[in-house]
Amino acid sequence: MKNSVTIFMAAFAGFAMGNQSQATAQVKVMRPEVSVETCPVQVIEVPTQDGKHATVAVRKPPGKGPFPAAIYLHGTLESKEANKLSHSLKDQTGSRFLAAGYVTVAATFRSRSSDPLTRDALEDCLAVVTHVKKIPNVDPQSVVMWGDSGGGSLVLELAGETTLCAVTACEPATVLFTGLYSKENPGGKPPFSAASGIKIMEDPKAYYTPELQKRTRDKIARIRCPVFIAHGDRHIINKVNNEVFVPEMTSGQKLTQVILYPGGGHSFSHAGKPELTQKFFDDCHAFFRKYLPTQPIPLEESLITQVPAGQQ
Repeated sequence: MKNSVTIFMAAFAGFAMGNQSQATAQVKVMRPEVSVETCPVQVIEVPTQDGKHATVAVRKPPGKGPFPAAIYLHGTLESKEANKLSHSLKDQTGSRFLAAGYVTVAATFRSRSSDPLTRDALEDCLAVVTHVKKIPNVDPQSVVMWGDSGGGSLVLELAGETTLCAVTACEPATVLFTGLYSKENPGGKPPFSAASGIKIMEDPKAYYTPELQKRTRDKIARIRCPVFIAHGDRHIINKVNNEVFVPEMTSGQKLTQVILYPGGGHSFSHAGKPELTQKFFDDCHAFFRKYLPTQPIPLEESLITQVPAGQQ
């Protein structure tokens, strides 16, 4: 894999002087909307290796394909309800991937609140990838993934556990990937939450032992697809990424692209400022297309309604 790290500083207009800039700032960011009659949402229970089930929501473009597939993994340590998975396929980013011609998938996984480092969630996601590759009209060689926060950490794990074309992690919670956020480090008793790891995120190097460094480097060495890291400049998880994870990925020659989105909050990839979310999709879609054997074919314009990006 060609490992060239490209860093883009994404800046956005809106506060520049002049009548033209002011007019531009007033233009609403739009997003495509595809009716559920045209592309229904299917909710499926996927069996896992240990006899459990992972829940996925799926939307397919019209036609016979073959199609590439884009799998989304949500943030937090907790599972998501099926209706929230369905909603994520119709939000700003999910609707853009569908309109661009991907089979879109949103998956949930078992809770990690009792043990942040349990493999249960990872096993669920491995079952999801296997299932998606078997969906009729999906090219199994053209599956990509993206995720936020805790989902982003899982996406990075999966890049070393299964075959994927490319992955994008938006502000990944790499306190999980690195093992920094364990039952022992936050202290206290479960259930653990994102807030339980704040102390670790404030000073990650104090917790990054030689054992955890070896664990992290071994996992990074197994990554075998291009990796795009998208991050904002507000959330404290970026301290872990900037001080520990990105340097380790760069040293291991496993980081393909990093983009900073100034002003981006922790959920900017799908529910943030409309202009940031649009930019994230454009960058992510362009990144995926570099590596997909089966290229997405955009839906016909007659099937799409353009609506304000903030409208869900």
